[in-house]
Amino acid sequence: MKKEHTLVIIIGLFLLSYVLDAVVNPLSVRLATPYQFLNPKLITMYPFTTASIVIKGLGIFLTPLLFMSFAEGHYTAKGAILLVLIGLMQLYALQDIATKAEVVPLEWALSLSLAGIVLAIPMIWYFIRGAVHSLHQNLGGVPEEEGIPLSDSEEE
Repeated sequence: MKKEHTLVIIIGLFLLSYVLDAVVNPLSVRLATPYQFLNPKLITMYPFTTASIVIKGLGIFLTPLLFMSFAEGHYTAKGAILLVLIGLMQLYALQDIATKAEVVPLEWALSLSLAGIVLAIPMIWYFIRGAVHSLHQNLGGVPEEEGIPLSDSEEE
């Protein structure tokens, strides 16, 4: 999929979540942790809010992956960046909910937490891919740039 299409999808997800937020009242549930919202009782009691949280979470999930798609290779660095980002997202959501500071609405804090959990999947993938890439080069594999045959004009 082209990067422009992904950007349009991300913008569309955020717009859709704002429309859903305009339809429903702000969430006024007291939670101890962001994960407490995953209780099936709360999910079925607030279906539009749950949909808004999931849609925002998907948009937040796709945004760093879109930015990372502009850099080729560097898989271990991408995994490390995602690891730091996941930690910050989880800590911010936990702090915002536990202290009831409400710097951002509760829906956004829950979306950050959800996106952080799901970003663990590409983080693990980047670390595995970085390890395999490094192992391949250490065992004498052809670097990716040298494995591509040159055209006649590039050989001169």
